[in-house]
Amino acid sequence: MAPSTDIAALLTPIAPDAPAGPDLSYEPARQTIEQAFSDPADEVDWRSTIAMIEVQAQATRDVWLAVYLARAGARAGDLSVVEAGVQLLAGLFEQFWDSAHPTIEEYGIEGRKGACESLVRIGEFLAPLRRVPLIQHPRLGEYDGADIQRFSEDGMADGYGPFRAALADTPVERVEAIVDQFRRIEAALQRADAVLSEKAGEAGQTGTNFRPTYEAIEGIVHALTPFVRQTGEVGADAGDDRPIALSAVPGGMGSGGTGRIQSREDVARALDAVIDYYGRVEPSSPIPVALGRVKGWITMDFMAILADIAPNSVSDATAVLRARAEADSSSDMM
Repeated sequence: MAPSTDIAALLTPIAPDAPAGPDLSYEPARQTIEQAFSDPADEVDWRSTIAMIEVQAQATRDVWLAVYLARAGARAGDLSVVEAGVQLLAGLFEQFWDSAHPTIEEYGIEGRKGACESLVRIGEFLAPLRRVPLIQHPRLGEYDGADIQRFSEDGMADGYGPFRAALADTPVERVEAIVDQFRRIEAALQRADAVLSEKAGEAGQTGTNFRPTYEAIEGIVHALTPFVRQTGEVGADAGDDRPIALSAVPGGMGSGGTGRIQSREDVARALDAVIDYYGRVEPSSPIPVALGRVKGWITMDFMAILADIAPNSVSDATAVLRARAEADSSSDMM
């Protein structure tokens, strides 16, 4: 989804003799905008704040407004607004470097760098970005980037079953669009980063280190990508236009099929399919929890599984097996 804010309009010169327009940083409206980021986030009307930022951005070319727009978008749970903010930031650096507020003449590189620093801080931008709802289901709830990363790392995490069920009901196009949007956000930040680093280098300084932001975005994208890839493989076999369940099993192992299981990977996918079924049809069933644990045993040997089930029993089982082996050895010698 493309940002609804008209970025092109916000990157036109205000006037021939003053491309960036007036400095509105001390206007009452700016104070109201800045206060929103100091107040408790759940008490702020972020839609109203976004509207105020956009109104000011029409009258001036100010780097801080672009940053505020991205941050407000994250707080509002709207990736389109986040994208608009970073696209505006990149455009201002590329087209208004010499005139944008805060001006280089008055504040130097630090004036621009200071604005960007808030986009690499956890409390100001990264944590809210991770909390933007990405998967939304009318019955199974919302799941944000932090949730998706957690589930991708731990299939036994609390809430994994309903999450996979929600994914199964999500069209692959929706997940692909989310991934694409994060890629555009990252690309815009890289554009801004490139200009800031170049200009800072010319002044013998360093720009903002955007690495924490890139890592946060990549973490979410990498967690989402396997679901897109799995769905694409299923779509190639299915040959129809219906939304594909992201957890469906490739080949002949779909609903009602009798495809042969030929590898451990097939076993894992089959278990996922059963877990998804219970998540959709019987979400209160304990079976998905049990199967999630069983899935973790696929690559284990007998003793490793025994250790997982009852760690204290391993030594007893080892003693029994050793005694049995010794008894067999003694009988062979007779």
